[in-house]
Parts: sequence; structure tokens; C-alpha cells
Amino acid sequence: MNPQVLVVGAGPVGLTLAAELARYGVRVRIVDKNHGRTDKSKALVVWSRTLELLERAGCAQAFVEAGMRGHGANVFSGGRRIVHAELDRIHSAYNFALMIPQSESESLLEQHLESLGMRVERQTEVTTFADDGNGVEVSLRRADGGGERLRVDWLAGCDGAHSTVRHGLGLQFDGDTLASDWMLADVHLKDLPIADTDIGIWLHHEGLLAVFPITPGRYRVFADTPASGGEHPPRPTLQQAQAVVDRRGPGGVTLGDPVWLSGFRINERKVRDYRRGRVFLAGDAAHVHSPAGGQGMNTGMQDAINLAWKLALVCRGALPAEPLLGSYTAERSPVGDKVLADAGRLTQAATIRNPVAIAARNFAISLLGGL
Repeated sequence: MNPQVLVVGAGPVGLTLAAELARYGVRVRIVDKNHGRTDKSKALVVWSRTLELLERAGCAQAFVEAGMRGHGANVFSGGRRIVHAELDRIHSAYNFALMIPQSESESLLEQHLESLGMRVERQTEVTTFADDGNGVEVSLRRADGGGERLRVDWLAGCDGAHSTVRHGLGLQFDGDTLASDWMLADVHLKDLPIADTDIGIWLHHEGLLAVFPITPGRYRVFADTPASGGEHPPRPTLQQAQAVVDRRGPGGVTLGDPVWLSGFRINERKVRDYRRGRVFLAGDAAHVHSPAGGQGMNTGMQDAINLAWKLALVCRGALPAEPLLGSYTAERSPVGDKVLADAGRLTQAATIRNPVAIAARNFAISLLGGL
């Protein structure tokens, strides 16, 4: 019997969607063109609302046990701390930022999916699809050269910023790429002068330095760097990352044992509609933005959870497709707009260079922090 829904992409968003659909009793398959899960830390924070939704799904406790609770956030400028935010004031049973590498998040979600009787079909990619109004004809290709054609009721593209599904729909990914380059270092730190469960942000006239705990002793460091002008931003060395931390940070901090070093550019892009006919987009396939605020993966997983219960009601015949499925874009697109706008404003504020603007920003941050 053909699946009712085919999920394309087995990152956190696709795994969440497939697991939720399976939990609701929908016939679903999930395919991914890669040979396995990511081994990189990538998206790092799971926020309170996402954990609340994972609790409903039955897997929040596994996340909490595997992750590290972040209890505070500090902002420094000019050698002094101008903000200390206590995350335990969040009005939630999960009153913390759960720091957990994306590689671990994907592992936990895949285990949850398998507990529901499903497995990801790896090294399997969608080559073509066609929506005829009554269903979607899909062609799959496997790494061994074999292929398959199947018909599904609904297709969901959760296949990332370079989404095959989005390209197949011909949807515009409107937005821009920011001019600056960024450096990311997943490293071990010594002598960082803040609590090991706290986030640290240093606002320097040269640029931003942000440090996030991952596991005890291991941290994510990222900072903006001058635009290189090349097609791809350069991958930093450990020595270059150390030099940035020395210039912008508190002093006396030692970097070592790198796990992952990478350069990247920030894209701020979004589709207008998350659905065309019987095909949907979720997560990075629909929206990408600055990592400021740590909302990317969370927004995508919440897209998936919103879409899952609606598709489930339709697949089970409990409600007609319209207007229910039309509410997916209506509800989630404004959330994507707000996340893009907020992350963009945070990035701009953190990277200004004008001394007068820096003073005004620091005063505003201190005032808001006091509230």
C-alpha cells in the first residue's frame, strides 16, 4: 500500500514531521539523499516551546537527559558586563536553553522514529515529482542505481536550504546574502570567566564574539570577519580563531582540541507560500536566516508539528483538506517573517561599527537588561 505522505529530508525537521505523522497513524515514508546523519554540531539550542511540543510527542525527556541546561546569558562591552539574563525566569517547565549538538538531536529523533516502527531510507533522493491535483507522482533514485516510482497523497519538502522540492516547485527564495563572512569554531576552551552553563556575548568595536556551551569544556565560538570576496568564506584555523578570541574576548582564554572549524555567510531568505497544491515546505526549505537568537531549527520543527496534525486529520478523513491545510502557510509564514526580522535586527545591532551607534546600542541593551 502506498504511503499517504512522503517526507523528503531527514534532518531535525523531516524527522519531526515523519515521527508526528506516524504517531497519528498516518502511512508515511521518509527519504534522505545522504548516507547518514550529520556529525556536526550545527543547530545547537532547543528552546522551551520546542521541548513542550516534544513532551507531547513523548521524547522531551530523552533530549533533556542528553543535553546541557543553559541557565544564563551575558553581554559584555568595553570590559564590563552590561546584561545578565536569567533563563530560569522563562515561564515553562523547561526554563532553560537546552544546549545539544544537532548531531545528537538527529540521533534522538531517529531513535524516536524507530520506536514508532519507521526507518529513514538513506541514500535515496527525489529526482522528479508531479502534482496532478489528486496525488503526487514521485520518482526516487537510490545510490545503487535503482529507482522507484510511487504515488502519494502529499509530499513534504524538509530538505534544507538547497531544497530539491522547492526548486521543483519553482518557488522564489526571496532575500539576500549578507556581505560579511563568519567564523565558526566548535572547540574546547579553558579559563572562560563565566559560568560553564552560560552564554557569553562580547560586543567589540571590531565585531561580535559569541560563545555557547555545548558540553562541559566544549563550546561553540562564532564571530564576524571581514568579507573575503571569494565564492566561499575561508575555513579558519585554530590559531585564527584564538586570535579573534584574544582581541575581542575577556582575555586569558585558551582554545584547543577543535571538533569542527568552518566559515559561512548569512542568508536571509524565505518563500512566500509554504504550500503549492499537494506539496509543502518546512524548515530551511522555506526560510533561512541569521543564527542570532538560535531559532532556526526550533522554527522548522514547529513548522513540522503544525503541519503534522493538520495532514493527519485530512489523511484520516476527519476533516476536509480545505480550509485546514490552507492555514499552514497562514500560521507559519508570519512566524518565519518575524524570526527573519528579529534575527536580522540582532545581527545588525551586534555588528555595528559607528562609535555613536555603539554607545546608543549599549545603553539600550543595559536598559532592556534591567527590565
